Amino acid sequence: EAVMSDGAPLTVSARAVVVSAGTLQTPALLRRSGLRNKQIGENLRLHPATAVSGRFDEDVLPWEGGLQTRYSTEHADLDGRGYGVIYETGPLHPGAAAIFQPWHSAAHLADEMRSLRNTAAVGVILRDTGSGRVAVGRDGEPVPHYRLNDHDAAHLHRGVVGAAQIIAAAGATSVRSAHQVRVAATLPGPLDDFAVAAQEQGYAPARCMMAALHLMGTAAMGGSPKTSATDPDGATWEVPNLVVADASCFPTPSGVNPMISIEAIAYMNACRLAARLT
Repeated sequence: EAVMSDGAPLTVSARAVVVSAGTLQTPALLRRSGLRNKQIGENLRLHPATAVSGRFDEDVLPWEGGLQTRYSTEHADLDGRGYGVIYETGPLHPGAAAIFQPWHSAAHLADEMRSLRNTAAVGVILRDTGSGRVAVGRDGEPVPHYRLNDHDAAHLHRGVVGAAQIIAAAGATSVRSAHQVRVAATLPGPLDDFAVAAQEQGYAPARCMMAALHLMGTAAMGGSPKTSATDPDGATWEVPNLVVADASCFPTPSGVNPMISIEAIAYMNACRLAARLT
């Protein structure tokens, strides 16, 4: 049921409904629709990410060329369970650079922006073991809650140091992290002090600039309504022909950028739904 822009009510009758509103909006939609399973909105996974930047003598022009052409899984498994960080590079225009640029002063920001043509950044993307949740506010909109746990913070720190090592090996003249208190090193030279300073600043709230790159898990598939929001076919436990087909039905976070994983799971759930309806 819906209300049109002109105020007229709209009712659609269907044998099945597929929800693909995304990891934040899907659980909110399910809650607003009356579903009560306690796992709806739990298991929020983010791929928390930060970046380390390096400055070079020569032009890098990071806004040109291939959009995303370098990728490393050297530290993708830091605990023997498949959890760690991956390293990626991507296009770096001024808006993207500013996301991971802590504010120190107008003069400092101006210097960073003027040197952007000589700057390269390595993204550090974490596969998280911890999780958050998505609640629903009084207005019906999703309200996410998430905090990095100590295990994941240690992995992220290893990634920050690893990214600095990559940039140093590429021949940069300096390197800095995205911590609010400046953590930087002049190159060539050892990165020991850089690693210590990054560890001291830590990865608690407001300590280091981060982004949530790939949101997953808030309507997780599983074998029981006590531990999952949807069954192995992506169908909600309370309404069998109400099927989730987006990243919210991931039972665990993917270890890679999840575009193909989302497509594969959506295709699987769609095929199983079609088989039930025919």
